[in-house]
Amino acid sequence: MQIYEIVLIGLVLAIDACAVTIANCSTHKNCLTKAQEWSMPITFAIFQGVMPLIGYLVGSLFSSVLASIAKYLTTTIFFILAIKIIVDIIKESKEEIITKDSCKRKSAFTLSLVILQAVATSIDALAIGVTFIDLTFSVFIAVSIIAGVTFLLVTLALFFGKTLGKIFGKYAEWVGAGILLLLAVKAFLEALGVL
Repeated sequence: MQIYEIVLIGLVLAIDACAVTIANCSTHKNCLTKAQEWSMPITFAIFQGVMPLIGYLVGSLFSSVLASIAKYLTTTIFFILAIKIIVDIIKESKEEIITKDSCKRKSAFTLSLVILQAVATSIDALAIGVTFIDLTFSVFIAVSIIAGVTFLLVTLALFFGKTLGKIFGKYAEWVGAGILLLLAVKAFLEALGVL
């Protein structure tokens, strides 16, 4: 495996993290602090780097078990997160609470939520790590490249997501939930072997 292949793997692995970042920014438009915003590229990059390292260290011992449940686990996590957003939107619209602070769900965006999303988006990276057994260079170089690519792409998605939140206005939460539902369906179809 060559360096350029690791970069390509990093790009592929970062796609779901970028989509989740856009969903987060759309859902929590104008409500995230700088620390909350930057928690996404940092957390996603860390998990995308650590998970293949774990996969590499564990080797093929559990790879078949992991491969059989990874997509179902990812589907479940994304589906639950999307449903939670939808339930929150419906609850807020029924309550019709009007406050000066338009960030009613600011407290809903927590580091534990970002970590759960990072786990969901990096399960594939864990399985990819098993293939690093035959690397011709250090596994630490490989995981650093993957983490770096993820950080850069998620940072771009962060700014793109903030723009989407402004464009879609009050419908941004629905866009965020829709993105998560699409990711859940994609993971499920991959688990079934359709994609």
